[in-house]
Amino acid sequence: MGLVSAVLVVSAAACAGAPVSSPPPSASASAAPKAAAVPADIVRSGTIVVGLPANPVLTTGKDPSGSPRGVAPDVINALAARMGVKVTWLDVTDNAKALRDIESGALDVLLISPDAAGADALAFVGYLEIDHTLLVPNGSAVKSFADADKPGVKIWVFKGAPVERTLGRTVKSATVVVRDWPTVAAFTADLQAGGWDAYAQNRQALLQLSDQIKGSRVLVDRFGSTVQSMGVKKGRAELLAYLNDFVVEAKYSGLIKRSIETFKIQGVQPVP
Repeated sequence: MGLVSAVLVVSAAACAGAPVSSPPPSASASAAPKAAAVPADIVRSGTIVVGLPANPVLTTGKDPSGSPRGVAPDVINALAARMGVKVTWLDVTDNAKALRDIESGALDVLLISPDAAGADALAFVGYLEIDHTLLVPNGSAVKSFADADKPGVKIWVFKGAPVERTLGRTVKSATVVVRDWPTVAAFTADLQAGGWDAYAQNRQALLQLSDQIKGSRVLVDRFGSTVQSMGVKKGRAELLAYLNDFVVEAKYSGLIKRSIETFKIQGVQPVP
């Protein structure tokens, strides 16, 4: 073996047996993101106060103790357990009052869509995507939203509902008729009386409504969607950060999807 070959063999053997040192990890690579802390005011009070509207996507009724049941209660109960506090539920029958309660601090979280009337004043963390579609009356030839979006077609929508904004962004040719019914009975009576070509709302609500309007039918397709969210007062950065962390965890753990399946809610999926 020549001198050069011998040196190469010895060098290779030495390298093979020597420990290999790695450069120390950089601070950015080794530092894990810090989890958001439970806001101090919620820790002190021992409860999170949540405004819950009457929405068939969110709730399906109450349990024997009087606590709400449904996808939204499942999600909020898991949030409270993670925080180590209780939930205080406030039924929302007036969105304008609920928005004032958020501003005053009487509510910590309002379950609401960013598309709802007056909701622009809040900051949001979305957790559910809700399909918007149409109900058509008995005998209608409309099979899809494209069929309905034609000149002369009247699409009714409830004033201030999230679907009003979605419809306004989507319709090109149909006439959107914004209605404001004083009671559920007046609303149902109007639909039963006729004079409308389509009614816009979320799919779950329309499926329930179709049972009351003889011969009516819910379209298979959707024309848009809204994101059901946890709305908080702008400026509550700690709470917003905590909710963001929680929703990411709830989504990837399967919590939201399992709850949707348990309560058999249609036209709803976890936010992407």
